[in-house]
Amino acid sequence: MNATDLFSPHDNRPGVPPTRVPWGPVGAFAAIALALGWLVCLPLWFGDGLASPFFQLFAAGLMATPTIAALIITFIAVPKGGRARYLGLLPFRPVSRKIWLILLWPVIFLAVAFGAMFLASALGWLTIDGELATLSAQLGGADVDVFLIIQFLSLPLIVIQATITAFGEELGWRGYLTTALSPLGFWPSSAIIGVVWGLWHAPIILLGYNFGRTDALGLVYMVIFCLLVGVILQWSRYFTRSVWPAAVGHGALNATFTYPLLWATPDLDPLLGSAVGVPGWILLAVVIGVLLVTRAFRPERDWTPKADPRASSD
Repeated sequence: MNATDLFSPHDNRPGVPPTRVPWGPVGAFAAIALALGWLVCLPLWFGDGLASPFFQLFAAGLMATPTIAALIITFIAVPKGGRARYLGLLPFRPVSRKIWLILLWPVIFLAVAFGAMFLASALGWLTIDGELATLSAQLGGADVDVFLIIQFLSLPLIVIQATITAFGEELGWRGYLTTALSPLGFWPSSAIIGVVWGLWHAPIILLGYNFGRTDALGLVYMVIFCLLVGVILQWSRYFTRSVWPAAVGHGALNATFTYPLLWATPDLDPLLGSAVGVPGWILLAVVIGVLLVTRAFRPERDWTPKADPRASSD
């Protein structure tokens, strides 16, 4: 798959599909996203780090920086009339692929999250708190069963909330950067985006986020995770020719990967016992393997036989 597979041949716009990689704008995008990320997180570094009561606010600000970078570069470097399509915001039609994939994302990532927990337990890397003693202590005597029921019933709302912040990332990674690098082909572009995406997390990973490490090794672990997840989310951009399903997928991942932690013990090793660590890497690789076996990464016959009647210029 390459640039031509990101867009319908019946809905041409200025600048799409790109015929070559605009390395200058791509470099500027990466520089802006990385610099803004550090700028947003500087108060954490000079303050209480992950213990800051405002950490979630700073994290949300961090997640908005790829979109800021993408919008700046798109309005400077992409011709007017093709910008929305370059970013994957349009077209909305056909909607069937988008809808069913959006509905499947929470199921897929919830399965990966709990599958990682059970895999880690089977390999002796994790002790599952079946009695939920740790959670019960954290709740201070509140009914654990009621809490769990509320958590799972709230999942759709949590996914929606997580998607709003995840969109701030996805418009940059699976929107602008996926299109800009698409002339390289799917796999090379996915590898580059995965590395940049992983390194972009440095301001919080080096504070101990996700892996509890404040050295470069924690950042390496994050890059591996982003490389694997990035393949799946980038496939969704090609499969639907839209950035919206990727945003929901990212939101679903962020929402569901915390659920198994409800059964975690205080001695949890994030690298070996969580979905962002080795067990999750294994299952994400399995998902990619399924996509490979089903030939999901091969170009397919066009499924948009006529121009989108709702198309409009930027």
